[in-house]
Amino acid sequence: MSCLREEDDPYLVEEPSDEERALSSSEDEVDVLLHGTPDQKRKLIRECLTGESESSSDDEFQKEMEAELNTTMRTMEGKWQSPEMGTSSSSGQAGPAATSKYYDDIYFDSDSEDEDKIVTQDIRKTRKHQQRRILSNDELLYDPEEDSRDQEWVDSQRRGYRNQRRVPQQQQQKPTAVPNSDAVLNCPACMTTLCLDCQRHESYKTQYRAMFVMNCVVNKEEILKYRKKPKKRNKKMK
Repeated sequence: MSCLREEDDPYLVEEPSDEERALSSSEDEVDVLLHGTPDQKRKLIRECLTGESESSSDDEFQKEMEAELNTTMRTMEGKWQSPEMGTSSSSGQAGPAATSKYYDDIYFDSDSEDEDKIVTQDIRKTRKHQQRRILSNDELLYDPEEDSRDQEWVDSQRRGYRNQRRVPQQQQQKPTAVPNSDAVLNCPACMTTLCLDCQRHESYKTQYRAMFVMNCVVNKEEILKYRKKPKKRNKKMK
């Protein structure tokens, strides 16, 4: 039998040696450093320093960011979920309180007589379907009832100064009116409220007098003394 030459042997596969691979890779790296784009150069330097490709690290970082974003969105959705949605999902049917969670049409009414004449029954029916849900305080970014509570607290404080006891709501028909205050005094340094009842001077309109002081402590150890002006002696005429 004739021996086959190495060139004619179909089972003989020549693979590049490690030296050839290193040489080709080094040539590619040199080509990238000389003629590559800034992005390619940055990826090559990252691979040489860390030993890992940028694509793998970017994928891991992107997955971590997406997971963190999903958890944040889930927590926010749980906080922003309205109470009527929670009750309807748990019970399977909407309760009677769900109908009262919408603004009244008067809330958005312009109070114009001409518009009331033009509006027909069909338009009113469509308005009922377009009722606006009452937003929560978190969605409004403020508490609409906070001003009323603050005013009630101020009135109760002023009634206490004037010895006006608060009558229970069952015994009174109308709340007792509190006299108007000319000004409110706040500390210029920390803006703490010091007086809710200030009286304006009758003659000098820019001067006020603080009546019932609050949030203050009297330091009785300090005594303020004014210097007495020397009396002027009248010179007798000679």
